[in-house]
Amino acid sequence: MLVARAFNKEDGIEYSDRVDSCTKCFPMINERLIELQKDYARKLLLHVNPYTGLALADDPAVITVQINNEESAIKGTAELEHVEHMKPYRQEVQRKFNHFLLMKYDTREKLKEAWTFDGVSALQEDENPEDCSVRITEGDFVQPVNDPMGSWEGMNSPARYADYMEFGIFINREFYQMMKNYLHSIGVKVPINTSNLLGGAADVYGHSDADVMENNSYFNHPLLPVQGTTFMVSGPMEYVSTNPLTIQKGAGAIATTIPSMGATAIIKGKPFMLSEWNEYGLHPFHSTAAVQTVACACLNDWDGLILYNYQTSEKWDDQPADEILSVFDAYNDPAVACQWGFMASVFLKGLVAVSDKKVDVVYTQDDLKTLPNGHGMLTTMLPYITGMRNVFLDGGERYTGDADAAINAGFLNGADLSEAKKGVYYAWSPYRDAMRRYPDKNRLTFAARDTKEIQPGIHLGEKTLVFDKIEKIAGDGDYREFAEILDQAFKKWGIVPKDAGLVDGKMISVTKEMIFDPDNSRFSLNTDYCSFFSGSPEKNIRLTEKINAEVNNSRISISVLPMDTDKLADAKEFILTAMGETGMDETEMQTGIELMGYEFTAVTMKGKLFADTLEGTISVKGKKATLEILSPVGEVIRIMDGEKIGESVLFHLDGMVPGIMYHLSINEA
Repeated sequence: MLVARAFNKEDGIEYSDRVDSCTKCFPMINERLIELQKDYARKLLLHVNPYTGLALADDPAVITVQINNEESAIKGTAELEHVEHMKPYRQEVQRKFNHFLLMKYDTREKLKEAWTFDGVSALQEDENPEDCSVRITEGDFVQPVNDPMGSWEGMNSPARYADYMEFGIFINREFYQMMKNYLHSIGVKVPINTSNLLGGAADVYGHSDADVMENNSYFNHPLLPVQGTTFMVSGPMEYVSTNPLTIQKGAGAIATTIPSMGATAIIKGKPFMLSEWNEYGLHPFHSTAAVQTVACACLNDWDGLILYNYQTSEKWDDQPADEILSVFDAYNDPAVACQWGFMASVFLKGLVAVSDKKVDVVYTQDDLKTLPNGHGMLTTMLPYITGMRNVFLDGGERYTGDADAAINAGFLNGADLSEAKKGVYYAWSPYRDAMRRYPDKNRLTFAARDTKEIQPGIHLGEKTLVFDKIEKIAGDGDYREFAEILDQAFKKWGIVPKDAGLVDGKMISVTKEMIFDPDNSRFSLNTDYCSFFSGSPEKNIRLTEKINAEVNNSRISISVLPMDTDKLADAKEFILTAMGETGMDETEMQTGIELMGYEFTAVTMKGKLFADTLEGTISVKGKKATLEILSPVGEVIRIMDGEKIGESVLFHLDGMVPGIMYHLSINEA
C-alpha cells in the first residue's frame, strides 16, 4: 500500500509542509500519516476495474496485499537526522520512545540504574525521559547491528539498543495488527504481507503478524540516486566466485548473497516469497545468480519469486533492442531474459528437489534485543545445503519443534534445545539478557554432557554440538571453520550424506543436485529433469548422459531442458541456453567514491548490448543430431548438422553466430 508516496500540505499532515517520498519509520508512528494510508488502501482496493467489473479486494488475480514496502519502526531514521522539515517527526518518535521508557522504568533514576553496568551508565547526563530527551537508536536501511559485548558507553550501548528494539517491535506489531484488521474490515480476502527488507531478528519478529512473509535481496546493488548511466557499486563482485562463508569478512553483516539475505525472513509455518531480488549486472559475468537463487528457493521450498524490474515499459516494443538503458530494467539483460524460461520451468515445475531435511534456527525473546555482527552466520551456509526455517520462541526458552536439527541463534545465552532431535549450542554473550544482569555459567556446560571435546572448546556428541567460544572461530566474519564443524556434526547425525554438505570447499545440497564451488568459480545443477553449469569451464562439462560441452570461453553458463518428455535421460529434443559475459560492450569502470570505509567503483554503461556466445564443441551421443541456433524469441538463425565421430555427433561453434539459445534434436535410430 505504501511504497514511495510523498505526503504534502494538501494531505493535511500534522507537522511540516511535506514528508518526502520513501520516508521510513514515521508513517508507522504518526497518526495522520496512518489515516492517510488507510484512506488510500480503501480507495485503491475498493475501486472497481471497469474492464473486469471487480474491485482489487475481490479480484482472484491478486495473490497478496503488502501493507508497505521496506518499512519498519526501527530503521530509516539515520539518513533524516539533519533534515530540517523532518525534525518534528523525529521528535515524535523520540517522544514516544521516552514514554515507553517511563512506562517501563517510571523515573529517570530507575532508567539510569537499569542502563548501568559495572559502574558505567549508558544514559547521558543531558538525557531524561521525563522531558523526552533520551535519544533513539538510529537505523539505516536495515536493522543496525549491535555487539552484545560491545562498549557500554555512548549512543551504541547495548542497553539503549535493547530497549529501542523492544519499543520498535511493539510499534511494528501494533501498526501491522491494526492495518490487517482494517484491510479485512473493507473486504480483503487474500493473505496479507506486512513488509520486507528484513535484515535482523527484531525486524523479522516485528513483522511476524504477516500471513505471508517476504524479503528483498540484492547483489551488487548500486548506490542511489543514480547519475545518468553511471552506477556506484562496491566491487562489483563476481557472483560465482563469491563465497557466502567469507563474504562478511572485513565487510560485516551488510554483505550477503541473495539466498542468505532472503532466508533471514523465513518463519516456520508461514509461506515465504522473495518479493524483490536481482543481481544487477554491473559485473560482466552475472548469469549464475539468477539460476542459483531459483535452485535455492526450490531446495528450501519457498513459495514465490518476484524478480525486480523497475523501469519496464507498458509497451513491448518501445525500448531499443541493442542497449541496456538502466541496470534497474531487466528488459535487455540476457542473463535474465534468455534464462527466464529455464528459471520459470525449474521453479514452477519443481525440477530441483525440496530438501527432506530441515534445520530450525531458534530465537529467544531476549535474542531480539541485540544483533551481533555475525547474526547472519547460519544463512551463509544452510540455504545452500538443506531446508532452513526461523523459529521465534514466545512463552519460554525451550524449543519443542520437529526439525532434524535445531541451532540456537545464540545472540544471548538462553535457548534450551534439550527436546530437539539434535541441538547446536553457542552464545555471542555469556549473559542471558542484553542488560548483562544474568550470566549463565551452566548452560553450555550442561549441554556438553555426554559429548567428546573434538578440539579445544568444541564438543560433539550423539545429539549435541557445543561451541564454548563462538567468537574465536567466527568473530571476524569468516565462517568456514564453523561451517566445517557443523558439517561434521550433521554427517555424524545422518542429516547430511557423506558426499554432500561441505566437500573440498564445495557446498553440496543434501539432495546432491546442487553444487556450489566458489573457490573454483563453479556452480552446477544436475537433476533428472534439468541441468545447468555456470562459471569457469571444466575441461569437459557433463550436462546430461548424452550431452557434453568443451568450452573455450573464460566464463560460461549453460542450461538444458528436455522438450519432448519430462526426464533428460528419455528426451530426444532439448532447449539449451549458453552465454558468457553480457552487458554493454564499451562499459567503463573507474575508481569511485569512498563511503563508510568502503571503496566504490564507478561503472558507466556505454556502447551497445553484447553477449559472449559459446565458443567450443557440443558433443551429443547418437547416430544423428541437429542443432538449431535460435533468437531470443525462438526464430531459427542457423541450422547445424554436426560432425559424426564414433558414437557421437560434434557441433563446433566459433561464437560468430549471434545466438545464445539452441534447439537440439537427437536421432538414435
